[in-house]
Amino acid sequence: MKQYFAPAAALALLALAACADDDDNAPAMYCPPVAVLAQASTLTQYLPGRTDIGAELTTATLTGVAGSCTLNKKKHELTVSFKAGFSATNGPADHGQTVTLPYFVALTNGDDIIGKSLYSIAVPFDGNVSTATATSKPIKAIFPNIPDNINAQILVGFQSPQP
Repeated sequence: MKQYFAPAAALALLALAACADDDDNAPAMYCPPVAVLAQASTLTQYLPGRTDIGAELTTATLTGVAGSCTLNKKKHELTVSFKAGFSATNGPADHGQTVTLPYFVALTNGDDIIGKSLYSIAVPFDGNVSTATATSKPIKAIFPNIPDNINAQILVGFQSPQP
């Protein structure tokens, strides 16, 4: 199932950074960069109501994002498609169970969050392994190909649990 992240209000407010293009005859592409938000790149999950080491289910890291930006010349729009990578360690309270990691994808314009979507990914600990990895399904974002703003970016990070 394809997932799209293109709030209507965001289309008018996008701040886009130019993508490099070696072909002088090709139209310019103004692709927003995709990055891991450093402040939200790690997550530790515990048993409910506890935060001691014995209650640790997992500590996870967002290992990176990779993708591409393509131009639909007829519609004058860009499609940014990317996947996120995750790594998790099996904590003492997990006992080798699959962990579910909540994460977000946010469109920002400078310091303003224009839109945000929540996702989750299951990371199984097969056998007696202490570390497991997973890659998200492709996430797609569609934008107009306009140079109006240069401060937009797509940020990926872990969603903190609500208290």
